[in-house]
Amino acid sequence: MKKKAFFLFLWLLLPQVLLAKVNAVVVHQTNGSKTMFMLADAPVVTHSGNTLVLRTATKEASMPVEGIENVTFEDVPTLIDESAITSDGILFRQLTAGSEVRVYTVDGKTVSTLTADGNGVIALDLSALPKGVLIIRSPETTIKVNN
Repeated sequence: MKKKAFFLFLWLLLPQVLLAKVNAVVVHQTNGSKTMFMLADAPVVTHSGNTLVLRTATKEASMPVEGIENVTFEDVPTLIDESAITSDGILFRQLTAGSEVRVYTVDGKTVSTLTADGNGVIALDLSALPKGVLIIRSPETTIKVNN
């Protein structure tokens, strides 16, 4: 019954998603954790037994349906905004806990790999990295910076 109610809830939210400015689906779990997928990544939602599975080309999350408090469609701030960029670094927010951000030189050499903390945050210290153009790749975005 919970599974049917959950999918009915998703169906009822669909008109709100189509009419509102949203860019992410967020699964709020009863243990307080959140799992976010950007809609631009075209997440696919499936279920197997009592397990909900969200999948994109680059990441996957599965969780028991009974552990889901609710699902929201939100207009989340971008992972990097003006206030998150300083002369010494970049603050990534809204990442999935445990996800990685990798930094590459223009010739493809990996110069840094960082892992998001339990709050989905990574503070990237640019002063410790080589000077020049760097490519910074997270599961949700890729940016180029001139260090």
